[in-house]
Amino acid sequence: MTFVPHDTITRGGKFVFIVLSVIIIAVIVDTSIVKVYFLITPPLSVERDIIAFTVITIVYVVAEYFLLRQVKTRAKNGRLFALNLIHKIIHLVQIALAGLLIAVLIQMVTVSTYNSVVVAAAVIISYSLAITMLGLLASRFYSWFKSNENIVVLAYCIAAALLSINAGFTLVYVSNALLSVAPNVMPHIGSMFVFSTYSAALNSGYVLTSIISFMAMWIATVFLLRHHSRKLGRVKYWILISVPLVYFLSQFQPLFLDLLSDYRLSNPIVFNVLYTLFFSLSKPVGGILFGIAFWFIARSVRYSGVSNYLMIAGYGVLLFFTSNQATVLINLPYPPFGMATISFVGLSCYLLFVGIYSSAVSVAQDYNLRQSIRKLAVRESKLLGSIGEAQMEQEIQNRVIALSKVTERIMTEQTGVESSLSEEDAKEYIREVLTELKRH
Repeated sequence: MTFVPHDTITRGGKFVFIVLSVIIIAVIVDTSIVKVYFLITPPLSVERDIIAFTVITIVYVVAEYFLLRQVKTRAKNGRLFALNLIHKIIHLVQIALAGLLIAVLIQMVTVSTYNSVVVAAAVIISYSLAITMLGLLASRFYSWFKSNENIVVLAYCIAAALLSINAGFTLVYVSNALLSVAPNVMPHIGSMFVFSTYSAALNSGYVLTSIISFMAMWIATVFLLRHHSRKLGRVKYWILISVPLVYFLSQFQPLFLDLLSDYRLSNPIVFNVLYTLFFSLSKPVGGILFGIAFWFIARSVRYSGVSNYLMIAGYGVLLFFTSNQATVLINLPYPPFGMATISFVGLSCYLLFVGIYSSAVSVAQDYNLRQSIRKLAVRESKLLGSIGEAQMEQEIQNRVIALSKVTERIMTEQTGVESSLSEEDAKEYIREVLTELKRH
């Protein structure tokens, strides 16, 4: 039976955490630079900006390679739901995005300009992948909900669907902005994008779906973690879980209350810089909460395979809410800070989809494998009933383990997902079955 030693899993998990931490830091720096790019007077030198963009690009290329290599599913020969095909597509997409980043960098170094169409292509590719992955995830959740009518499954189905819709608005809004200006972008002061009635409508749709999808994900997380309210206490639980939502919604208060209008009018530049930097972490903080929900469940799962898949889903959620910030590109900064960030959007949705789907398949597969082990143990106990009890148990274990390896290999080839049932787990289950047989 295939299983991964615990120390190997631990080392791999730590490495993924380190890679993810580097990505999150790079993404926050990338988006923070572009958000205050036009508010800093005087602006940074073009040379230093290009150096910073180069470093962020290198971080993206290296980090996404190691992230994919470490957390990819074990679907090497999988046929169910085309996991193997999806993984190959992800590789091609990430190579294409890395190529676009490098192309922009070469353009700036050689001709002191870059083509906005290349940036638009990166947005279209990454967000199209995200929309597809989120749509597939929503359809999976819906099929599971029809089977068991679980409120948590329904909540995540709605959240995934709304996130897909928000990604669609983002794609249309940002690509329209990038393709509506002159293609060659040179060092400039101020924004090159001019709002129109159409773009204003798209912006409203983007903002509205951003709020609704964030709240939908928050509600799903509340349902998933509601059992922890007993451990923490209801008051502490609701305070902790409400902070990310309040933090996220507070950035929209100028649209309704404008509580800081006096300070904003008296010190507009300082206010805008501080306000922008403060709320630049609102999505990552929400992503941390949403990721923690999966990590909590992963820690409570007995089997390492399912736990690893849920950890991957948690990484995907955190990375999505950190990198889903394509609107920073509409002002076409030079260099295009934010381009590396949005290149993680499709990859993050892939991690979320594969993590959740594989964990569900693995759980179902473990159930089928246990049923198979039970039947084999009963059959072997009848064949070997004439020998000594201790020797009989050992013989049954050896035979059932050998046969279950064949069964597990067939399941893995059919689904592309390895079982999380280790050899020790199988032996323990065989002992439970034999004990039950003895009682009868």
